[in-house]
Amino acid sequence: MKTLKNDIVTTQDINELVEAFYQKIKAQPYLCALFDQLSPRDWTQHLFQMKNFWNSVLLKSASFTGHPLILHAFLPAEQAQVKEWIYLFHETVEEHFTGPTANVAQSLADKIRRIFTYTAPEL
Repeated sequence: MKTLKNDIVTTQDINELVEAFYQKIKAQPYLCALFDQLSPRDWTQHLFQMKNFWNSVLLKSASFTGHPLILHAFLPAEQAQVKEWIYLFHETVEEHFTGPTANVAQSLADKIRRIFTYTAPEL
């Protein structure tokens, strides 16, 4: 029996997305190692921030404060790690949701990936 998927429209949907996505991240030692390089693992605080971020950008809640690009500017991510991150994010969205806001979430994740993997041209 196929389960009907809805779009991302509530804070509970955001919570489901973030929790499911980070369960996938936690199952990947290769990706967890990156998180460990940044700070001691405080998943509770990180998930809180990620839920606020996605609530702000997808549901216009203005619950996120901070500068995620600055926080991640020196992220020592390898291209393969970022590629895996984006794959898992898309997979999570597709497993749980369908609709315009789910599409926006995937598009935004793609934009974030491009920013994180940007290499400045040599002068």
